[in-house]
Amino acid sequence: MTDVLRAKQEKMETAYAIIESLQAMFGQQSDQSHYDAIRKAINAKMKRGTPVIDHVLNIVNYFGEAKVHGVMIDDRTQVSMILESLSPDFLQFKSNYVMNKLNYTITQLFNKLQTFESISKDKGKDSSATVAEANVTEENSSTSNKNKKKKNKSASRSKPKKSKKGNRSTKKNNSKDKKPKGKYFHCGVEGHWKRNCNKYLSELKEKKK
Repeated sequence: MTDVLRAKQEKMETAYAIIESLQAMFGQQSDQSHYDAIRKAINAKMKRGTPVIDHVLNIVNYFGEAKVHGVMIDDRTQVSMILESLSPDFLQFKSNYVMNKLNYTITQLFNKLQTFESISKDKGKDSSATVAEANVTEENSSTSNKNKKKKNKSASRSKPKKSKKGNRSTKKNNSKDKKPKGKYFHCGVEGHWKRNCNKYLSELKEKKK
């Protein structure tokens, strides 16, 4: 206490008067310090990519600063404030904590968050590797399909086309080779058509004469 302040307080008769005097001079500054300490703890938000150990230690320091200024925050409230300050990467952790009605101390929460962070990083590596493998497989399959299509097209082009004339001549030959079944009624001979019957043709010539 400075000499000026001491001289001022000596004139007061009671301790209560001294306390009121000090409160009037320094009370406003003390209230502002309380507010600033609480505001830092409430507004502390974890950014994605920040190690959880650094974030939690930072908030714990804010709790200690608030305590120095006379603000007492119980352990359960401190745990709730830390959970609310976590990044979206810890949404599953927070949901599990609430649904299972867990009750961690600051130390337990600190250890559990570090474990969850480590597991999440390992899962992220596995999933990224799986995605990369899937992309490579898809590219290989699409390339093989394109090669198959090209081979099929080249094979179809290399096949000789059947000539229509050859088909027609084959049909004509087949029709010529066919022989009538049964006896022709005019001459009684088997195995020929009317146009090939000699008896019929000779009679037809005589009629024309």
